[in-house]
Amino acid sequence: MKIIKLIKWLLIIIGAASVYYMAALQVQYGVTAKFINELINPKLHPEAMAKVYMPMANKLFDTGDITFASVVRIKVADDVSNEDVEEAMTSIATEREIRDVGKLPLSEMVELQTGKKQRFLKIFQYCAPRTAMTMVDYSDSFAAYLPCRIALIEDKTGQRWLYTLDMDFMIYGGAPLPEYLLSKALKVQATMNAIQKGGAEGDF
Repeated sequence: MKIIKLIKWLLIIIGAASVYYMAALQVQYGVTAKFINELINPKLHPEAMAKVYMPMANKLFDTGDITFASVVRIKVADDVSNEDVEEAMTSIATEREIRDVGKLPLSEMVELQTGKKQRFLKIFQYCAPRTAMTMVDYSDSFAAYLPCRIALIEDKTGQRWLYTLDMDFMIYGGAPLPEYLLSKALKVQATMNAIQKGGAEGDF
């Protein structure tokens, strides 16, 4: 009997807390009505929660780092040199007909400016011009995602990683993309995944 009463009180407390926070969110941000409306009449992609927001929330709660929650990273194999990574990525980009539009050797630049050794950091930039213009024609905001980037970085323990933005956010995070744009976006995503994976393994 005592256990049942305890459970009952816990449910009452949880319910009261939920109402309080929903009311607080509505007062501060005006989001409660939007949230309820979205449940009734969803505009987001059917896979938005499963592919984007739940994985992102889990990463965010685990690390407290929103930038980490929005990227994909792959460990570079120990027997693959930085030169091997770059050569592999350049080869795969050429094979898949995406342009290498620039490299930014950040750690090298800072070493030259300060005279102090830096941990390795180099940014590689890629673009498929026609696809890029198609995406911007759909939404000007897509311009902020251009060009696609992969960063080769040595962490503070000496381990090297390849980082890139998680394109699932762009593809599945909002309203479903029109079919003509979805197919192009998925092709770019597959290309960036192949470049990142091939670079990490030094495989081309």
